[in-house]
Amino acid sequence: MRKLILSLVTACISSAGFMAHAQVAPIAQSVTGRVICGYQGWFNCYGDGSPVARWRHWSSGPFNSPNGSPAPGAVTFEAYPDVSEYPANTLFQTALGNLNNGQPARLFSSYPEATIDLHFKWMQQYGIDGVALQRFLGETRDGVFKAQRDSVTTRMRRAAEKYQRSFYIMYDMAADDTTFFKNDWLHIENDLRDTQSPYYAHQNGKPVICIWEFGFNHRLEAPAASLAIINWLKAKGYYVIGGVPTHWREGTGDSYASYSQVYKAFDMISPWSVGRFKENSGADDFRNNQLQPDLTFCNANNLAYQPVIFSGFAWSNWNGGPRNDFRRNKGEFFWRQLYNIKNLGMNTAYIAMFDEYDEGTNILKMADSYLSVPNNQYFLTSSAEGEYLSSDFYLRLAGQATKVLKGAAPLTTNVSIPFSNGPVWFRTSVETDYDAVPTWTNSADPSSVPRNIGTPLCGTVTGETSHSGNTAIRISGADNAATGGSYHYFRVFDVNIPVNANTKLSFWTFPTNNISRFTSVDLVMTDGTTLRDIGATDQNGASMHPGAGHGTVNTWQRIQSNIGSWLNGKTIDRIMIAYDQTAATGAFKTYFDDIVISDDAQSLLRTETTASHPGITAAIQDDIQVFPQPARSSATIKFGKGWNGSGHMTILNASGAVISHRSVNIDQGQLICPVSNLPEGLYYVRISQEGKTTTQRLLIAK
Repeated sequence: MRKLILSLVTACISSAGFMAHAQVAPIAQSVTGRVICGYQGWFNCYGDGSPVARWRHWSSGPFNSPNGSPAPGAVTFEAYPDVSEYPANTLFQTALGNLNNGQPARLFSSYPEATIDLHFKWMQQYGIDGVALQRFLGETRDGVFKAQRDSVTTRMRRAAEKYQRSFYIMYDMAADDTTFFKNDWLHIENDLRDTQSPYYAHQNGKPVICIWEFGFNHRLEAPAASLAIINWLKAKGYYVIGGVPTHWREGTGDSYASYSQVYKAFDMISPWSVGRFKENSGADDFRNNQLQPDLTFCNANNLAYQPVIFSGFAWSNWNGGPRNDFRRNKGEFFWRQLYNIKNLGMNTAYIAMFDEYDEGTNILKMADSYLSVPNNQYFLTSSAEGEYLSSDFYLRLAGQATKVLKGAAPLTTNVSIPFSNGPVWFRTSVETDYDAVPTWTNSADPSSVPRNIGTPLCGTVTGETSHSGNTAIRISGADNAATGGSYHYFRVFDVNIPVNANTKLSFWTFPTNNISRFTSVDLVMTDGTTLRDIGATDQNGASMHPGAGHGTVNTWQRIQSNIGSWLNGKTIDRIMIAYDQTAATGAFKTYFDDIVISDDAQSLLRTETTASHPGITAAIQDDIQVFPQPARSSATIKFGKGWNGSGHMTILNASGAVISHRSVNIDQGQLICPVSNLPEGLYYVRISQEGKTTTQRLLIAK
């Protein structure tokens, strides 16, 4: 059937190389009543096989050279992508530090077919209608960049057809060389033949093309030449969209006054709005001052209208300026624009942009937390405003906006989709500008009245100790009762997380003395059930109740619980951090970090906690000894020559999961490693110091 359609389409090509109006394949898609995303497809990495042969848009590298790889202070993009689902052959190593989860900092290239295929697969998955592929006319004067843009265009067409997404070409250009433009478009018509695709967008039976930047007052002022290009395209049977200045109608501000007849010559007007306002009140002003009168003008002049929506904007890494400058506000900024458009009766929109990480306008998947960005360079994350948002949140939001504009979902005043649909439900290192931060500080949870605790405190602290970054949550207080029990359950995060059989909780804890071990993360369900009282245990079989005691004094240690085994079908309403002790007095102080709730076991872990540890099978080195074997209360680690100074000691269980990790000083030639809190079994001790690492077996018996 598809071959038949393509044959019919090919037969409809006129001698001039364009599709005749009455013979458009019925599968071709319109532009009105649909949501189209701008698609750059311009990210390159050295070694990706592209004609560009350099780092580009992630950073600026010279031609045919590995130099210029993204590095601290040498990047040209704001938002860090989530690359966890990209095929390995589309990813390239940077000169940035590892991600804070221990993974290498790699970036995707837009050139491989697998990258574009994945992007269009997501468009289909999330319900996004299609894209306008950017074609920068100035670039195509360089044969290298022309070959690059042609390749991306061809690969994009294949992906669009595979996933049944519509597309059209959007030129970014001035009218300074009409002959050059015409030759390039004839190249697309006759050589690339994109307009022959059954998924090339059509409106009113005409193939669509967009010309962006005619009339902007920072480009060449040539209204006669601009009008000639529009008329040439229309004479060839095209439906021409104008990506025009914000103030096109008035001919002021960013627009030349001489372009009024040019604007009226377009079939559809799409005024630029990115960067024109930065909060909801500004979006409302834009509706009143631009959208409403623009729409009235277009209706009176037989022009279609395609308003622009953007998620946010910043370019602090590229051109300076504030971080997260035009704040996304957890999707509310995007949604207010959608709300205004729909309320004006429109059902069409252009999202700027699908993949532009450069200026932080992307809706494509992005790092969700501090754990997902390099450890030595700031980048924008989806959770930057202090609430956990999944990496795909803005793709889901764009899909919901599409449903609303089409009337398939109701228009709501505020964002109506959940912050996450899993498998990662919550992840935070409580780092400001990156992560979810506590909803409540020093507040008792209403599920439990505090008892016998003086000066109770719970909140974030910076610069004391932390497992990742510089910030952790600290709880502290004074236990005033030697008998009868003392406890304080602090309300920390308000959440709404459905639990299934695979859901897991993970966190790191650092108790400062023995009494501080009687602390833990606890959960309250919407039905009042608590994690502490349902019988849940951790990875070692110990109770998750704070009163059971957790962790090792002055050591960061990871606690994990398969909470779905006990809470399947329930919904987490609040995350608490608690102290609970039956018979002790004294001051307690415990730190917590890297709290994760996820259905995907790998998302809970840092690289050092995965099961595939090359160090576990490494040969035992003669210059380090671990004894006694088996150990009961403690093990001694004795070092030979060449081991001195500061380092790190990590204890792993038999499957490679990290049990504890801490900094150590090995100047004395040996370390004492307490193991009394560990169940008997096989473990591994890993020592890392100045680029060298060794892992030794440790058998524990009780």
